Amino acid sequence: MNTLVERLDEQRGRLQVYWSTAALFAVILAFGDGFWLTSMHGAIGAIERNQEPLGRWVRESALILPLFFVAVLAAMLLARRWFGRSRSRLLRVGATALLITVFGTAIGIAETAASSAYDYRFQTRSLEQMVAFNHSHNDAPATAVSTPEPQGCTALCAQKHLTFMTHVKAVKLGGGLLLLSNLVLVVWILMFRGDRLWRSARADEVDTAVAVSSAVAAVPA
Repeated sequence: MNTLVERLDEQRGRLQVYWSTAALFAVILAFGDGFWLTSMHGAIGAIERNQEPLGRWVRESALILPLFFVAVLAAMLLARRWFGRSRSRLLRVGATALLITVFGTAIGIAETAASSAYDYRFQTRSLEQMVAFNHSHNDAPATAVSTPEPQGCTALCAQKHLTFMTHVKAVKLGGGLLLLSNLVLVVWILMFRGDRLWRSARADEVDTAVAVSSAVAAVPA
């Protein structure tokens, strides 16, 4: 256990980022994007996946949270590498905000597209069952003439295409909403945490010195 803690502390020192800031970004972006995903599912999602909205939002946001944390951490490290030595604080913070927004939005769009594809699979299966059920009840045993197969296929394919285009439009609209909302959330967080993005080597030395001094002071004479 002590070895694991030491390794994590060593890795934290190498990355030189504030983990609390990265975690805050990840949590807020995950649950913010999860809200839009839950809303979109309520509008065009498959009936088979209907669940209580609050529970669905919390569960899916929590499941996607690790990916958001990795994306935020990668964005912070890239921003530090590319712009960390810039003298302009506006450039450093602005670049960090842009990278976190882009990476977070990419995760959100991927999640939205995957959910839409899953819903589309259920919906097309329901359409096929509905068409088959209607054909079986419309066919009369005493009638030799039946509905031509091409027309039935055309109607089913048209319904599938309409459902597919609905999901495509929803993903495009959702992508725009995610980008806008993520940008607002990121800027809002940076207003309070903009000075706690990366740890300098000097800051680590000061923290270590303070910890050693506290430990020494705690030792009884």
